[in-house]
Amino acid sequence: MVPNNERGTSNRRPTVRTVAEAADVSPSLVSFVFNERPGVSEPTRQHVRNVAAELGYQPDPRARELRTGKATIMGLVVRNVANPFFNEILMGMQERAEGDGVSVLAMDSQFDAAREEAHVRSLASRRTAGLAIVPVGDASTVRLWQQLQPTAPLAIVNARLTAAPEIPHVTPDDETAVDLAFHHLYEMGHRKIALLSAPPQLMPDGDRTARYLQLCSEHHVLPSPIYASLRGDGLTEHLSEVFGMPTAERPTAIITNSDHTAAYVYHAIRHLGLIVGRDISVIGHDDLATSSLLSPGLTTVRLDLREMGRQAYRRLTEPGLGNHREPVELIVRGSTGPLREA
Repeated sequence: MVPNNERGTSNRRPTVRTVAEAADVSPSLVSFVFNERPGVSEPTRQHVRNVAAELGYQPDPRARELRTGKATIMGLVVRNVANPFFNEILMGMQERAEGDGVSVLAMDSQFDAAREEAHVRSLASRRTAGLAIVPVGDASTVRLWQQLQPTAPLAIVNARLTAAPEIPHVTPDDETAVDLAFHHLYEMGHRKIALLSAPPQLMPDGDRTARYLQLCSEHHVLPSPIYASLRGDGLTEHLSEVFGMPTAERPTAIITNSDHTAAYVYHAIRHLGLIVGRDISVIGHDDLATSSLLSPGLTTVRLDLREMGRQAYRRLTEPGLGNHREPVELIVRGSTGPLREA
């Protein structure tokens, strides 16, 4: 004998018919409710949802996909999931998606263009309803998505692709971020200010570097861009070579592209017996939850990363929204200090 719940219905997985019988309505009306179709009064709609909740009923997403030909999944492709920045973006997207009954499928390209292309093809084959992408390099995979899924929405995150101006972009205010960091260091006497960035072939845009070079020119500072892998492997070694130069030649301050890479900068500085904030000042970007816990606390550019995720999701579900630029502010801690006299 199959046990029954309080409503007298079977404890097997509830179906549309189970809900209909318990709510004393037709199965088609239950389908109307869960597919957000018009023609159902609000009291009836709420009654059906309450009964469904009591029974533990959940609509089958696979059935909906077969019926509508559209997945209840949004894709997110990032370039370095080891960086907590991208986890915050994912959480912001999920906050919005869960309210719509949508799942977010995240994939990591690991700064590899071929892997990024494979992920885009995989998501397209799943009929993913939309894609938010943090691209590597140029706009080739963006164009690939448009070829494979011409009607599915697309948003570009944390990058500005001049080759795809028609696609909505969700980015930090990169120029202001560089301004804040550069002027903070310059006002403390630093003139040998480096900028850490991904290699040019992997950079989806050059806004930060272009603004840095412009500031160097305006303030008669010799530019010191450092192009290196940002995945961690080899980064500390590369930075150790830079900071290991003679005192008269090495940078006295560095602006990093993220708090994640700033931690590797700390390691490289300490490896050489130098002191962060005294011998070399360091500025991060993102203000991760752990950045204030570093020793010394990291001076960094703060922005709302989850809001960027929420804004990316909106651009996949609300047609017509344009670009979003997330405001930034400088948070000063102990990793920056005045230039030491030689």
